[in-house]
Amino acid sequence: MIGNDVSIGSGATILAVSICDGVVIGAGSVVTKSITEKGVWAGNPAKLLRQL
Repeated sequence: MIGNDVSIGSGATILAVSICDGVVIGAGSVVTKSITEKGVWAGNPAKLLRQL
């Protein structure tokens, strides 16, 4: 499930996870775990870079 106000960068890979509201996922990131905290996530695997 993907929440409201979520931005997903080009080429990002989202596995079978949930993403809460207000998340930004960087281009080329790989999301392997559910994201439950608002913020900017990026990398492989995606990690929280900045809280929003």
